[in-house]
Amino acid sequence: MACLDESTFVDLLVGGLSSPRAAQVDAHLDSCPSCRRMVADALRAQAPEDGPPGEVTALTPPRPSRPEEPPLEKGTAVGRYLVLERLGSGGMGVVYSAYDPELDRRVALKLLRAGALGLEVEEGRAHLLREAQAMARVSHPHVVPVYDVGTFGQQVFLAMELVEAQTLRQWLKAAPRPWRQVLALFLDAGRGLAAAHAAGVVHGDFKPENLLVGRDGRVRVTDFGLARSANPLGEETPSTPVAGGTPAYMAPEQMDPDAHPDARSDQFAFCVALYEALHGERPFAASTVRELLLEIRAGRVKPAPRGSAVPPWLRRVVTRGLAVSPMDRHASMDALLDALQHDPAARWTRWAQVAGSVALLLGAVGITHAVHSRRERVCAGAEEAMATAWGPARQRAIEAAFLATDKPFAGAAWKRVRRTLDVYTAAWVTTRTTACEATRVRGEQSEEILARRMHCLDGRLAEVAALTQLFARADAGTVEFAARAAEALPPLERCSDLTALSAREPLPMDAAARAHAEALRHTLVRARALKAAGKYAEAVALLEPSVKTAKEAKDRHGAADALLLLGQLRREMGDPRKAEVTLFEAVWAAEAGRNDVAAARAWTELVRTSGEALEQHANAWRWSERAEAAIERLGGDAVLSAQLQVRTGALLFAQGRYNEAAERQEAALARLEQTYGPDSLEATDVRLELGSTRMAQHRPEEARKLFEQALETRRASLGPDHPDLARAQLEMAYIHWRQSHLARGEHLKRAEELSRTALEVFERALGPEHPALGSALSLLAAVEERQGRGEEALRLQERALDLTVRAEGLESSGTQVMTSNLGNLLARLGRSEEALARHLSTVAPLERRLGPQHPLLARALRACGNNLRDMKRYEEALPYLMRARAILESRQDDAFGYLTGTWVDLGRTWLDLKQPRRAAEVLELAVAGRPGSQQSPGERAYSRMFLAQALWEANLDRPRALRLADEAREMLAGMGERYVKVLAQLDDWRARLPRPEKVPAARDH
Repeated sequence: MACLDESTFVDLLVGGLSSPRAAQVDAHLDSCPSCRRMVADALRAQAPEDGPPGEVTALTPPRPSRPEEPPLEKGTAVGRYLVLERLGSGGMGVVYSAYDPELDRRVALKLLRAGALGLEVEEGRAHLLREAQAMARVSHPHVVPVYDVGTFGQQVFLAMELVEAQTLRQWLKAAPRPWRQVLALFLDAGRGLAAAHAAGVVHGDFKPENLLVGRDGRVRVTDFGLARSANPLGEETPSTPVAGGTPAYMAPEQMDPDAHPDARSDQFAFCVALYEALHGERPFAASTVRELLLEIRAGRVKPAPRGSAVPPWLRRVVTRGLAVSPMDRHASMDALLDALQHDPAARWTRWAQVAGSVALLLGAVGITHAVHSRRERVCAGAEEAMATAWGPARQRAIEAAFLATDKPFAGAAWKRVRRTLDVYTAAWVTTRTTACEATRVRGEQSEEILARRMHCLDGRLAEVAALTQLFARADAGTVEFAARAAEALPPLERCSDLTALSAREPLPMDAAARAHAEALRHTLVRARALKAAGKYAEAVALLEPSVKTAKEAKDRHGAADALLLLGQLRREMGDPRKAEVTLFEAVWAAEAGRNDVAAARAWTELVRTSGEALEQHANAWRWSERAEAAIERLGGDAVLSAQLQVRTGALLFAQGRYNEAAERQEAALARLEQTYGPDSLEATDVRLELGSTRMAQHRPEEARKLFEQALETRRASLGPDHPDLARAQLEMAYIHWRQSHLARGEHLKRAEELSRTALEVFERALGPEHPALGSALSLLAAVEERQGRGEEALRLQERALDLTVRAEGLESSGTQVMTSNLGNLLARLGRSEEALARHLSTVAPLERRLGPQHPLLARALRACGNNLRDMKRYEEALPYLMRARAILESRQDDAFGYLTGTWVDLGRTWLDLKQPRRAAEVLELAVAGRPGSQQSPGERAYSRMFLAQALWEANLDRPRALRLADEAREMLAGMGERYVKVLAQLDDWRARLPRPEKVPAARDH
């Protein structure tokens, strides 16, 4: 049968289907996930138990029976939180009070049921986790804050503020509430909802039960469990389920399974709840779901109850928010809130009794009108201010400039930039208005704090303006970096951090000092925009005179910011030594000028510059300790801490400490996902680094999942022709290359496709001489050689090495890896002497740069040993392999799988030296494997084949030797043509053995 139409759907919900028809519908639901999800959403919705007088309960379909989940016992650990007691439950999950031992406070802990969305468990769990992480980005006084997000079994948990409060419905029942009091409360709730929209989150189930009124009288919006990420561009996201809601508050578009509810759906629900709170009844007359649908879609809002004190102007504003078409409602929650505050009667409110002369009366009315008008106007203007930097004209100019570059990724870059800046600028407008109202309207903060917040927000506006000016005249390089530049805008949250703002130096009072500070700020804004767009030389030329001026003016606070940026630019330009000197200057100026943010960032940059670029690992660890101290002085900062974890994770990776690197990267990823969202480019960068670490840990399946997620995000954000997508494709190509020994045709073909595509993208976007081409060329060379095209492979690898040397120099570890790859290729082509020379040349530089225990050094030593063994120089090969073994056995992991391979190589060499007992000792280790390591099929087959030969030749356990040989043969036979020659060698060895009945028993030694 066809999908459920409206009539069938409603009859199903109210139990009006005949038995034959019900059987047909049941059969259809078994085979149609879309209809099943729609019905699950509707059945899951639950109207309040204590609805307003006269409201019929047929509007709420009966909830399907669900076995009651046993409550968690007191003391159960959910993440770092300890359960105290159960507070309640709902359609989406259970709420507990819990204790946070890390911060010594009680929290509300909500466990969300993944199955409540009508999805498969894993899909529902992933969806809930994305929504919870999105909600955690919302910070507003009228939103219950989400402190933490995580998983607990198949559930997602949210740690939230524990609020002692009653629901809005309970608050309304507790006492008579005049309409002005109700309106004031809803204005605050609306500001919280608008803040969520600005952060890219739609509530999806706004209703009185999700508004909490605390003992302090403050209202808070909660329970975003049915929220979905807002899509500012209106682009379809088929993988995101349409959220349900409570039918009495749902916008008509939420009842359409093919529609995509957005912030205007929340506006509809807000106006239903406001109408109900003002009038004591809901706006649509209905006794069943069917009637409700008809009334809503007809737009028949009930007339105000007889004797209502609610003024007509307010009714008109609310009724517009109940329009059937989202386009006919208010433009946004901010526009609705603005309309709700424009009470025409307020202009005529008297502040004195009607007494005295006509002149006094007129004077009083005039003054009152001026005061109220001023209060309305005093915090207006944020949207107009932002329109100069991000208005329609500027947006059209940017789009035209991007597309005029003819870069294949320009269109995707524009979409990502527009989406990012839409969210950022909307949040700026809300933050600026809220900051103003906190002082000028509500009197909650001082004028001094307001001045600091406004100074901070003015700076953010200047950053947006500078960036969009640059975008409006974009060239190809600007477009490449545009999406990242937009995401790199400084966070708005710091402009609301009163502790951090108060800790800053007072704004200079002297006119000359203020002029200097303002000029420096504008220069920094422009230079940061140039840096974000990849125009490093232009930014340095702009910045250097300002650095000199700041030093001469003894403005250490401002000089620290300028020197920090200059150091970053010099590193990006490929001069890490000069960058290091500049960053140390920045640290001195920051500490002398009490610029703790600049100090923390400068120390973090030094970890990167000294540790990664200059490979001075010991120094980098000292700088990381200084960075931690600077962040602690700030009272902690999630973003700065995450950035430091990223840098120390990279440092640990460079040192070959892969387990520790993964821990740092996982922690950084969690923080960045919570701050910027799981689909941010910054989080995606860390996901790729963590994937590389998983590969180094010899955990390819985990790496594959991380790379696939990063690929999906970058493709959606940057388009198919962006070099950052090509970098992610290369990681996936490497995965396929590593697995090509299993199904050579499939994986080898995929590795070639991905590496060749990445190379083409790099060449188009960056030019043929860019160092980024090196990795693609090297991997493609390996693929070409595997397919018998040796000369082409050699050409590609030599080109990769040349690009790396020009970019990094002869001594870098990157150059040594490329040299070793060339040596491996030469060896496979039979040019053993040339290969050996290449391999030997890498040992000393790697030991100098990375130390005597690094796995890359072990890899180079192993390559030398194998090269010598292939040349039958067994005695010379042995020391290299023995040393490689010692390095790898000293580690806690099987880095890149090198250890098992080295055991096998060493065993083969002992066999070649006619010492089968020593060969058997090391090959037994290879067969057993290190606990927790994952051996490749080739390693398992080789270790058994050579152990069989060693046991036989040493006459240790010949029956077992034959069993091992049989196991090895079975493995090799299923591994494709690459192993045909090895299989023939094994069969030849077996053919030379005595027949089974003549096999002597093993001797006891």
